[in-house]
Amino acid sequence: MKSRARHVYKGHRDHAKRRLELLRTFLILLLLYLLISTFFVQPWILTTLSMRPNYTEGTRFLVHPYWFRNDRGGPKMPPRRGDIVTFLPPYVPESPWYYRILNPLIRFVSLQRVNLRVGGSEEWENERSIKRVIGIPGDSIMLKESIAYVKSAEDEFFISEFEISAKGYDLKTSELPHRWTKELPLSGEMDALVLGDGEFFLMGDNRSASNDSRYWGPLKEDSLKGRVIFVYWPFRRMGRPR
Repeated sequence: MKSRARHVYKGHRDHAKRRLELLRTFLILLLLYLLISTFFVQPWILTTLSMRPNYTEGTRFLVHPYWFRNDRGGPKMPPRRGDIVTFLPPYVPESPWYYRILNPLIRFVSLQRVNLRVGGSEEWENERSIKRVIGIPGDSIMLKESIAYVKSAEDEFFISEFEISAKGYDLKTSELPHRWTKELPLSGEMDALVLGDGEFFLMGDNRSASNDSRYWGPLKEDSLKGRVIFVYWPFRRMGRPR
């Protein structure tokens, strides 16, 4: 009886030890994830149509967060034209501090399947949106047939977004209804707009289905959150972003 009692006790002790080791491993992995995602790289999933045809819904990105900031709250190493960035839309309030702690935990436990939403946000909104940088501070931007033409502060002429960014991405547009004038949304036309200090003009590649700077104007630099540095899913798109 004593031998059996010792055997049962040893089994319980070993089981408790294994559970403690699993918990310790989980906490270490969680700590590493929070450290890496805060300072180095964050996984993000595209959930809208706005970046078609280059990136469809479900595309997964690795994003380098803008951790180091200037005195205006913008990134010390700001994005360049053609970069894809994550940002807080101007119509979405900054999330409270406890949300910024809980959301990474939930994303870690759910393997990125679950993402908390800011209170009052609609289903089509991300906590952070993903768009392409078309213009940087000092640029003049105009649109013609859904293509952006950019003139930097040093240049005399407008050139296309593809030429000035040296990026090989595609655009998606849809045919507009008859008599749709250029003053209406999604017309693909826009008169020249000059970006001020700390302002960026962002657009989606799907010019017919993107909520971007054409609606809410230039984005302030302190709303920029990170730059997409890698596409890891789907496999055929794996690599540096276009």
